[in-house]
Amino acid sequence: MNYFWLAVIADILVTISVFVIAYKSQHPLSWLAFIPIANLWLMVDMADAPLWVLILLFIPYADALVYIWLWMRISENTNKSPWLGLLMIVPLVNIAAALYMAFYEPKQIRT
Repeated sequence: MNYFWLAVIADILVTISVFVIAYKSQHPLSWLAFIPIANLWLMVDMADAPLWVLILLFIPYADALVYIWLWMRISENTNKSPWLGLLMIVPLVNIAAALYMAFYEPKQIRT
């Protein structure tokens, strides 16, 4: 399998995860997940971060740290462990982490 297609499939899966997270949180612009630069704004908005953080995503080396921080905030907002966002730096594990944040709903414990 060509690495290009592996990267395209990985990008599609993470994009779908961002869309599902935005949709479940009832974000009015969840469809922005499918537009390349607009999805960064959507992630900043879902993380409840200030808008100037978006500029940091275009600075080399700073973008990786900001991206991890955004995913940590998003995972915290989806009632998951914030440390789950740290897995977004590990190749191929980041796909599983994004899908987990998007589709896993913990079962309620009956008391």
